[in-house]
Amino acid sequence: MEVNVLNNGSGLASSNPAMISFATDRLKEEHQHLRNQLKMFESHAKEVILIDDTEKGLQILQQLKGELPLFMDDLEQHFAWEKQDLFPFLMSYFNREPVPTIRPSLWVLEKDHQLSVSFIHSFDEAVIDSQSTAVKKQLSEAAAHLVQACLLLNDHFTMEEQVIFPLTEKILLDLESFFS
Repeated sequence: MEVNVLNNGSGLASSNPAMISFATDRLKEEHQHLRNQLKMFESHAKEVILIDDTEKGLQILQQLKGELPLFMDDLEQHFAWEKQDLFPFLMSYFNREPVPTIRPSLWVLEKDHQLSVSFIHSFDEAVIDSQSTAVKKQLSEAAAHLVQACLLLNDHFTMEEQVIFPLTEKILLDLESFFS
C-alpha cells in the first residue's frame, strides 16, 4: 500500500496528527516485517558457518540467494518511502526551528543502509564464486557477508527508530499545543 502521507511537509501532514501517527506506525510495521526476514537470513547463514557439509552449505546459500531479491525489493521500497516522503517532511519541519539540523543523522542512516546493501551484494558475488569450488572456507565467508548485512540492517532500523520516533513525538506535541 503506497500512500504519500506526508506530502513533503505541506499542510496535509503538518496539520494532521493522524497522518504523522500513520507514518510512525508504517515505519514500525515495515521494520518488523524486514527484521523477521533478516532473522531468517541470519539464522540460515550462521548454520552454513557452523556445518561441515559443504554440499548442504551450498544448498542453503543457494536458497538464501534465491530469497534475497524479494527481500531487497521490500527493503528498497521501504527506503524509497523514507527518502521521498518521511525524511523530507522531517527535514522541512525541523529546519524551521533555530536548532541543529537533523540532516547529519539522516545522512548517517542513508550511509548505513548503503553499507548493509553492499554486504548483501558481496554475499551474492561470493555465492557465485563458490559454486564451482565449494570449499568450506568460501561458504563460511559468503555466509559471513550475509550475517554482517543482517546485523547492520537490524542496527540501522534501531538507530532509525531512535532518531525518528522522538522527532515525530515532538511534532505531535507541537500540534497538540498549537490546536489546544
